[in-house]
Amino acid sequence: MMTQHKQTIPWGAVIWSSVLMVIIPLGAAIAISVGYGVVVGFQTRGDPEAINAAVMSLASAVWYQALPKMLLAAVAFWRGMRLAHSSASATLPVVSAAILALIGLVGTALLLFNAPLSGEQTISFVVDGVIMLACGLAGVRIARR
Repeated sequence: MMTQHKQTIPWGAVIWSSVLMVIIPLGAAIAISVGYGVVVGFQTRGDPEAINAAVMSLASAVWYQALPKMLLAAVAFWRGMRLAHSSASATLPVVSAAILALIGLVGTALLLFNAPLSGEQTISFVVDGVIMLACGLAGVRIARR
């Protein structure tokens, strides 16, 4: 006779993890660009052309473009470790959190920023999904040791 083991998924932790994976990288990128704009605004005494040029050059900087991906990786790793402590089998919660976070990222990009789902943006979302899954599962693996 087969026995069934009922797994419970900690949905509160999964939803919280997905929200953090959306908010922390996005909030850091916005905070840096706004803070840089304020600093440049004080330095140029409010010259709008200089502020706009400085913020546009910041947006094209490689480190600024890589920052949200690095923060996403760090948050996914951290939340993977936390989900490993709150569930017997953490693979399904990590995958669920990554899927919810990816839906949140796509929804935020479409609704708040009117981002077109062009080839480049789609590739960026696929990379985000891979980063969340890989780092989340790595966090689970490290927490299990």
